[in-house]
Amino acid sequence: MDLERIARNAGSIMQMFNSVFSTEKGFDAQRGLLFASGLAGYACHQAVKAANGNFVVVGTNDNKKFYMGDDVNKFLLEGQYSILSACRGFYQQAAPGEDVPDVIPLVQRAASVLGDPAYRIWNVFPPAYVYGEIKNCWDGIYDNMTVKYCESPEEWPVLFAIVLQNMLMICSKVITPADAFRLAMECALFLSKMDEDSI
Repeated sequence: MDLERIARNAGSIMQMFNSVFSTEKGFDAQRGLLFASGLAGYACHQAVKAANGNFVVVGTNDNKKFYMGDDVNKFLLEGQYSILSACRGFYQQAAPGEDVPDVIPLVQRAASVLGDPAYRIWNVFPPAYVYGEIKNCWDGIYDNMTVKYCESPEEWPVLFAIVLQNMLMICSKVITPADAFRLAMECALFLSKMDEDSI
């Protein structure tokens, strides 16, 4: 895998985000982190779908479906190029000498709130709203960025992991590295489980 190429292309996506999320008051770090972490999680789900991989389908009482399993976790939580690895790398750089936050409580919470109508990502955003925003963004950049920049679907999560790592560095100027890590993983975890029939 050509990480130099992928990182260079991740920089192009960051340039787009810097433009889109710039306001008169400066960079909108909250929306930047929401989109970067949401796209990272969504990319894991889409990469599994593109490869005809396996999901564990969890149905809820209101007939919504969420998707979990080892194939998703490979991109999200495991290996040196996973979303979690990128977040850990950010934390080690932003808070040298500190222990990286434990991701297990975040994983457990994400599983426990599936189908909970009261759940809000970051205690603010309804998951259906975030999914809609992320899917629209994904669809909007799919041909001219995602597919253009990646040689195979398994590179999609790597591309957006690097985007997220860059966004985390920006966000750590306005929130603590620990909070940035937690927020990023919460959003990525939940979006990785969502598809059209999750909303």
